[in-house]
Parts: sequence; C-alpha cells; structure tokens
Amino acid sequence: MQNYIQDLRQLIGTKRIFYPAARVIIENSQGQILLIRRSDNGNWGLVAGGLEAGENITQCIIREAREETGLALISVEAIGISTNPDIETVNYPNGDIVQYATMVFYCREWTGNLSKSTEEATEIRFFDRAELPKLSLNEAPSIDWLDRFRESGHFIVE
Repeated sequence: MQNYIQDLRQLIGTKRIFYPAARVIIENSQGQILLIRRSDNGNWGLVAGGLEAGENITQCIIREAREETGLALISVEAIGISTNPDIETVNYPNGDIVQYATMVFYCREWTGNLSKSTEEATEIRFFDRAELPKLSLNEAPSIDWLDRFRESGHFIVE
C-alpha cells in the first residue's frame, strides 16, 4: 500500500486523500488495554494501520497487530466505524492531509508474546484503564466505544 500512497501523492501532492484503516483495542484478562509507543511521534496509541491492496479490513488489523506487537489475533470483533472528519482528518508534518475511515475492532484472544517486528513502535505494554496515557484525538473515543458496545451490543457509526 505504501507504494500506492506514494504514487498517489506524486499525482496530487499533499491534498486530502481518503484512506481506509483499522484500529484494535486489545484487552487482557485483567481488563488492561494494550498500547504501543509510536516511533514517529513518541505518543502512545492503539494498534492501527491502513488497508493494503488485496486485503480486507479484518486481514489489515490482524497484520498490523502482528507487525506492531508480535501477537497473532485469534478472534476480532468489529465494534464500530469512525468517519467523523473532525477527528479522523490528520495533517502530517510533511503537509500531507489524510481523512481516515477507520474500522474499530476489539480483541481478547491471541497467541504469541509481545515483541516488536517493525520500527513503528519503541515500546509495547498493557495499561490499567485508569492509567491510560493521553491518546490522540482520533483514537481516544475508541475506548469509550468499547464500553458503549458492551452496554448496547450495537455497532457504532460516527
């Protein structure tokens, strides 16, 4: 997908593009949430990434989790889709503008051990919910979505 985005950027420059993506809330049996510290900006965030050519959105988040954490997700459940341009539009330091349409997943079953297989993360760890660091504008609502989904059982669209 990276080549696709690079090719697209050569054609349109830094103008807004629309990009399908996925993020996952990985929760352990103690109710802790897995976060990664991103190497590009030093911020903590959920496992997330963009759809690559030839894969579906579930394959995308399973791949991203393996790449960023070393975990093989066994069962993921889609809990919502975030398309709100006020929170899903990112202005990157190089001037690129991306508006994401992000499927939000939840996972409690996986195999493997935490390990970094790419340079995308400098740290990986589980946090108690009360101790979660500040998440980005587009990721922060996902934690609340999990609670809403558990209470209602309804897929969230925002």
